[in-house]
Amino acid sequence: MALLVIQVAVSGELVEVFEMTVDDVDGHRMLAAANEDERVIHPSGQAPEDGEVWIDLIDGDGETLFDQVACFHRADAADALQVHFEMNVDVVKDCLSKSNIASLHARHRLAAQAYFRQIDRLVDCSPVSSRQSNRRRVGDASVMELAIELRRRLDGVVTQLALSELPTHVQAAAQELKDATKRYVGAVQRL
Repeated sequence: MALLVIQVAVSGELVEVFEMTVDDVDGHRMLAAANEDERVIHPSGQAPEDGEVWIDLIDGDGETLFDQVACFHRADAADALQVHFEMNVDVVKDCLSKSNIASLHARHRLAAQAYFRQIDRLVDCSPVSSRQSNRRRVGDASVMELAIELRRRLDGVVTQLALSELPTHVQAAAQELKDATKRYVGAVQRL
């Protein structure tokens, strides 16, 4: 199954307003039909214009499954979504309403700001700060949690048993990963 993702351009950003699971074949068929529509816009690398509606087909890993996204001007988008993607008129109306888009854009901005604050906190380990505050910043970060979890799992009996069945180069790579996480955790603890 793939995801059909519908996004609206707001201030140069694409804000997701709707997603639905579709069969890969149906998704390809719908997107191909939409791209044959005479109203489709073919973006050529420029920033999206406010109100443009972009439709994309992606897999579970977030990878695009179709070479071309379908893009429509706001005025054409509602009809295109109903015709090519068999969406209910009320759902389309709700998704493309200005209040819904403004609300989702505000949430999108808040999430982006929170993400960048977390990144800033992770990399804000300056020599001016105290060692204790630097250690706390890095130690609280998800990278540290990931390193500790990797070490725990690589030391696990089940993992060791599974690794013993794999080729030696895979076993060696797992050992290198284990050693690297141990060095990372030790370095952070010495801050």
